Amino acid sequence: MMPLLALSARSLLRSAARPGPAPRWIRSGPAQSPVSTGDTVLGFAAVFASVFLPAAWVLGHIQEYKKRDEDEEA
Repeated sequence: MMPLLALSARSLLRSAARPGPAPRWIRSGPAQSPVSTGDTVLGFAAVFASVFLPAAWVLGHIQEYKKRDEDEEA
């Protein structure tokens, strides 16, 4: 069983170490159509909201979390 596992791990690692050419649908270069300012602002706002709003909510309710921990200990 171990040699089979070792061979499969070796083949997986070999393919990760020597990647082939990039898939044909991946292209580098400028966008085919320009991105508008509104699209850029909307994208940044979505990323900002998804990262910082949950953190702000947790920090805003941290006293409640502390009280809950104190009640569970008692």
